[in-house]
Amino acid sequence: MLRGTLASSPGGVTEVQPIGPRQRFAWFALASALGSGCDLHTKAWAERTLQALPRQSMEVVDPWLDLTLAYNRGTAFSLISDLGAARWVFGALAIAVVVGLIVMLLRQATDRMDAIAMGSIAAGAVGNGFDRVFRLAPGGGTGVIDFVQVNYPWGGHWPLFNVADALLVVGVGVLVVRRWTAGREAQPGSASAA
Repeated sequence: MLRGTLASSPGGVTEVQPIGPRQRFAWFALASALGSGCDLHTKAWAERTLQALPRQSMEVVDPWLDLTLAYNRGTAFSLISDLGAARWVFGALAIAVVVGLIVMLLRQATDRMDAIAMGSIAAGAVGNGFDRVFRLAPGGGTGVIDFVQVNYPWGGHWPLFNVADALLVVGVGVLVVRRWTAGREAQPGSASAA
């Protein structure tokens, strides 16, 4: 059996087999490298390709999905519209997130899925952190490239996002759902504890 896979216990409950720290770090590093590489390459593609188009936008699946180039000079959902010199603080925060995830990963007995989820979160932090500090935006300053636009059928659209944002959301979602379901299974009187 592969390490870090699901195994059935004698009671029929499926449990996760933890893997060693080296394997956890390897899966984390692989997910981080692939995710941040994919994010930075898709942003470079969007900047190069969409800048040349009228309205810097293209329809992908009409009316649901467009690719539209935008530079977010602030925080997620533009809660702070322009970071200015504070971009260095957010760059340092991205590094701190990655270091914190590595420490958590190495201290906890987890499996491959948790390592990949943590690597996805790190990839999102690295991709957006890099943009926030180094990617020059038109008109001066730096900005995170957002380009995926999901349109509502009744008009309007969800805030633009990028691959890093998706990696962050999926990574956090996987960890939350796994912790929640593990907590439910461990509660006395739950269906799996019977």
